[in-house]
Amino acid sequence: MILNWAIIGTGTIANEMAASLLKKDRDIYAVFGRHLDKTKQFADKYRIQKQFTSLKDLLSDKHIDAVYIATPHNTHFEIAKQALLHDKHVLAEKAIVINRNELDELSNIARDRNLMIMEAMTLLHMPLIKKVKSLVSEGALGHIKTINVTFGSHKPYDVKNRFFNPDLAGGALLDIGGYAFTAARYFMSEQPATISSFVNYFETGVDEQSATILSNSKNELATISLSMQAKQPKALTISGTKGYIRVLEFPRSQEATWYHTETKQREVITAGDTADALAYEIEDFESAIDNPSQIEIYNDMTADVFSIFETIQAEWQSRNY
Repeated sequence: MILNWAIIGTGTIANEMAASLLKKDRDIYAVFGRHLDKTKQFADKYRIQKQFTSLKDLLSDKHIDAVYIATPHNTHFEIAKQALLHDKHVLAEKAIVINRNELDELSNIARDRNLMIMEAMTLLHMPLIKKVKSLVSEGALGHIKTINVTFGSHKPYDVKNRFFNPDLAGGALLDIGGYAFTAARYFMSEQPATISSFVNYFETGVDEQSATILSNSKNELATISLSMQAKQPKALTISGTKGYIRVLEFPRSQEATWYHTETKQREVITAGDTADALAYEIEDFESAIDNPSQIEIYNDMTADVFSIFETIQAEWQSRNY
């Protein structure tokens, strides 16, 4: 389905999405921003027909089929809810919401109104990741034993920055953790039954770094290391009895290394193009509107990850970190 899109937000990722929509020859009908000058510049740059500084007015426009939400993630729930209630399909940046209850409420509204809602998780839409998933499912790596994910950023020290601001749902788990835990869960054959996690907090009270172990009944172990003030490689390694596949820059990667245990040979796997990451996201979203069963793949994964997050957060709280 070709949609009439509206973009909510005018920041960095909104610019990336607007450029990707134009590259895919999609129409961006409208944009919402809180500042008129900035919104007008955005609209002029991406040839957008209508500009709104009132979210209510944008959502009331019946020409809009779908909205892309690119505001801070603590605002996503209310915007997405209102968009659904105005009969718009919703693609929302990660984290799509800040807890499982919010996710369930939005999912129920979308289901009742025959609408699509999806988290913008590039990882799940990359051709390379889909190819690696097929190899794992076919048994190319044998029985999966361990999955290791590292993701570390070095954010400038600023207690008011959204990454460290508890009022803006800051912290590593809800930011870079979305990518890392989605990658781990995607390559585990079932939801983990046992979760153990350790955390260090930033002075504002948000989680600054953490290490987590996931385990399921298939004897698969996943380890996830996150940090907001220590750079780590964005690396995903899936290891089985026949070898391992390592993916660097995994959220948008186009290349991986496959090590074969028996022959000790290394093979390079390629698929897709990093530059088209958001385009793949758009394609899968539009395809799911025409084939609603497809969305379950993505939304079930999002729900599983939020369940893991809630278990982790409860453990942190119980240990009085």
